Amino acid sequence: MFENFKKKLKRNRLAKRTTRASRELSFQNFQTARSCLLFCIDGERQAGEIERLRDMLSGKTRVEILILEGDAGHPATGTIEGAVRASDKDISLSGKFVNARLHEMMHFSHDLLVDLSRGACSVGDYLLASSAAKCKIGMERDGFQCDIVFEGIKEVDELQGRLNELLEKIKTH
Repeated sequence: MFENFKKKLKRNRLAKRTTRASRELSFQNFQTARSCLLFCIDGERQAGEIERLRDMLSGKTRVEILILEGDAGHPATGTIEGAVRASDKDISLSGKFVNARLHEMMHFSHDLLVDLSRGACSVGDYLLASSAAKCKIGMERDGFQCDIVFEGIKEVDELQGRLNELLEKIKTH
């Protein structure tokens, strides 16, 4: 019972935090992007969808995957080689990252962060806001808003096509 109270208190506190990571906003294309972070909530996406997106992006780009522990009611995403799994236990009540690998991922200045989550999640929104990624891309949803939002898209395969188009069209100087 105390554990549920603590979890609810943490989620409420993280939802109210307005701290944003200091970051340099910039837009990269396939030739200039060197690192990408794929973020999803466990159970919302299938491993195959995430792996196809990773394969598309992994030409010259280092792709990392962060999977946030979801509700027990969702079936697990599955095993994805090299993916880092995190939960609300990896964040203290004050909002500090207690998991060293998670801390490193959030403070690394990835060229792209792709949010694959479907809906608002206070812990997930806190992680996305805390990321130092230069460009955050995602689908339209409640909660955290990315720098680039693809409206009307719900599936990863659709996002992959639109993301591919976008990254080919971005011109860098």
